[in-house]
Amino acid sequence: MTGPPGTGKTMAAISWAMCGTAPGPIAWVTLQRGAEQSEVFWPMVLSAFQRAGVEVSGDGDPVAALALTLTERAQPVVLVLDDLSVPADCEVNRDLGRLLRDTRAWLRLVVTARQDPPLPMRRYHLAQELTEIGAEQLAFSEREAEQLLAQHKVGLSQSSLRTLLARTEGWAAGLRLAAISMEGHHDPDEFVAHFGGDDNSVVAYLMEEVLDAEPDDRRRLLMATGVPERINAELATELAGPVAGRAFAAMVRDNAFATRLDHGWYRYHPMFGEALRLILRHETPGHLAELDLRAASWFARAGDVHDAVWHAARAGAWPYAARLVVDHLEIGRLLGLRSGHVPGEGPRPGHVLGDSLRAMPDTVPHLAGAPEPAVVAAALARAGGDEESCAAALETAQALIDRSPATASPSLRMSIGLVRLADPQPREADLARTLTEVESLLQQAPAHSLDQHPEIEAMVLAARGSLELRQGRLNEAVAALRAAVEPAALAGGDFLYRHCLGQLALAEGLRGRPARACELAAQAEQLPDPGPVPAGRRGAAAHLASAWVAIQRVEPGRAKQELSKAHAAVRQCPDAVMAGVHALISAQARLLENLPRQALDETREAVQEPRGGQELRGGQEPRGAGQEPCEAAVALEPWLRRRLLLIQAEAHAALGEAAQARACAERAGDADDLRKPLALAVAALSEGRPGEAAQAVHAVLSEPGLVPLDVRLDALLLDARLAYQNGDPSRGRRMLDRALRLGDREQALLPFARSKPWLQPLLRHDPYLVRPYQRFLARLRLAPDGGEEQLDTAMYGRLSARELDVLQHLTKVMTTEEIAAQMYVSVNTVKTHLKSIYRKLAVTRRAEAVRRAKHLSLV
Repeated sequence: MTGPPGTGKTMAAISWAMCGTAPGPIAWVTLQRGAEQSEVFWPMVLSAFQRAGVEVSGDGDPVAALALTLTERAQPVVLVLDDLSVPADCEVNRDLGRLLRDTRAWLRLVVTARQDPPLPMRRYHLAQELTEIGAEQLAFSEREAEQLLAQHKVGLSQSSLRTLLARTEGWAAGLRLAAISMEGHHDPDEFVAHFGGDDNSVVAYLMEEVLDAEPDDRRRLLMATGVPERINAELATELAGPVAGRAFAAMVRDNAFATRLDHGWYRYHPMFGEALRLILRHETPGHLAELDLRAASWFARAGDVHDAVWHAARAGAWPYAARLVVDHLEIGRLLGLRSGHVPGEGPRPGHVLGDSLRAMPDTVPHLAGAPEPAVVAAALARAGGDEESCAAALETAQALIDRSPATASPSLRMSIGLVRLADPQPREADLARTLTEVESLLQQAPAHSLDQHPEIEAMVLAARGSLELRQGRLNEAVAALRAAVEPAALAGGDFLYRHCLGQLALAEGLRGRPARACELAAQAEQLPDPGPVPAGRRGAAAHLASAWVAIQRVEPGRAKQELSKAHAAVRQCPDAVMAGVHALISAQARLLENLPRQALDETREAVQEPRGGQELRGGQEPRGAGQEPCEAAVALEPWLRRRLLLIQAEAHAALGEAAQARACAERAGDADDLRKPLALAVAALSEGRPGEAAQAVHAVLSEPGLVPLDVRLDALLLDARLAYQNGDPSRGRRMLDRALRLGDREQALLPFARSKPWLQPLLRHDPYLVRPYQRFLARLRLAPDGGEEQLDTAMYGRLSARELDVLQHLTKVMTTEEIAAQMYVSVNTVKTHLKSIYRKLAVTRRAEAVRRAKHLSLV
């Protein structure tokens, strides 16, 4: 059993010895200083055997006599060597190894020590003759710590108990000292909040058990190497000098509080390290800050900015710490855009770097004479949601740069640009200007430096995508945001990754890609909620995307929840575009609930429409009742205002207000996404002009360019509806089949939900059309509940006698040529009859025509 002093090795051995499971008598030897000498060690061992009832005969060599005695016994003997500490090259160690070789099955050896004894441990391990118990196994569990505290009549909350266990790492002595100190304390939880290695009782214990036994040179090395959180031989040499550095390997081997990490790194038990730093601060005031600066410089040269900044901050060298952050483009960590990583220790929380600098006094940016501290202060303020302090710090940094422009390095200008890009309420002109500058700096930056900072690429691309989204260039927004997702994921910051996914989902939704939007929104929702990020910085995009997806899935309850979250974000962080999108999605939710009047109310405030049915005439601008247009209305983007007016047109049409619907559609201007012609078609249909409506719909469907999915679906459904009403069921069925195929593929439920009043009776009489889309339509309760009903032949055109003959031949699986020969007509005549049959039965293939004819009892 090995472990630092105070881990309970001796108590564990005593407990085992008293439980009665030993295979034979137990000889117990508690070793003291000087026991490494043979003339001291072996008499103690022989005396222990004698007390255990094992008489050792023979004089001269004690090892040979002991081996002879043990091998003559019928049962083995247990020898416990408590606190064994012998050098590898001493005679006792060699004799002990010889005793183990000679006695084998007759001797069981139990050793407690601070380090592994200098015996061939790996050989015993390979031979399966060794059981090892280390500090990890001896550490107290939560339940054991609770029992220990209960013995001292100390009760802690669960969180405080876990904090105490984390600080002590289950170290028995630390827990016992804390329990003793908390006896009678008026607030044990408060005590735990401040308990650590700098506690007087802990320091006194460690000085007595560890430091006082060390020679002066080893003690000085311990003090110096206790300054950083992790240490290796090179850093030890930097801190303590080359002579002391050469003794580092032996020191960490002998010190039980040193734990090996990867790649030659070690760390001290956190309480031991804290105690070392406290002792150093008391014995040599000022030397601790000097050592921290040396460590900061060494870590900076090694490329570990995280630890370099941490040490510089502890030394109070704030300008140096800020310069490290700016020069190494680590500003993204301060903005919360990236998680941290320290070699040898795995990932660290991304906010740790910010914690190192958050203690920087407010006066430093003004007194430093350099802009870097002001930039760092601005980033920290922005990450914390303090926009006023951020603006003041950026102003200070810019003033210092203006005073000495030559000092503005590309990394400094890049850092300032990134802080500005993180503005949750950007002015469009400022965002565009900053984005152009940062993109130019990115092109000049070395590729290897950017490879280490994926959050910079992600943030710039996300800002570009956000700008394109705000200006209504949805395809460009999707391209930029799609490119931002991968580097955002590599950066490891959940806030940035969630932001990119949310913006991308919203852009995909607005351009009519419901399946892709659903997938992206689901990815964003699965990420942990960025708790430390102020609500205003979370933005409304992710919630709006989720609300849009909920509406597409016809889930109005969930849509309301997400819209409520988005509304809270917009209220805390006003944004005209996000407010307009919120109104647009809210109106869609109201239309889904068949509440067109409320849909109008949702949009009127965004576009400042008059209430009470007032109409706008001529070039009159929309205003609120007796009010000037609000700031949001003035800043509303034209594309978004068009969308809102078109949703108003749809709401008016649903209310039967055809004139108002047409007026809203006309006032939407020249929309480039074909939504306006559809709105005019709906208005024309509500006015009783189906011909005009059909003409507008056909123009949309014949558009040679890429038509957004939602527009295409609405056009197909409207065309199907008009065809059925105009007595052309063949075209109606083809259009409806195309719409169902597209909707099923993209899982776009909303257009069909809004068309339910005319779709449901139609689909009830057409089970063949329903069958391929049964699951899709069942989600909308549009699939027939019962079996297949008899079709109404009036829905289809009546077949002529010749057409019925052709249809009869089709049932015999005859080719066109065979039918022509059988009927004594030309092949072209048969083809003409087939086209007429397909049109009248609303099918496209022979097999469908036969199935339909049989169902109609035509054959």
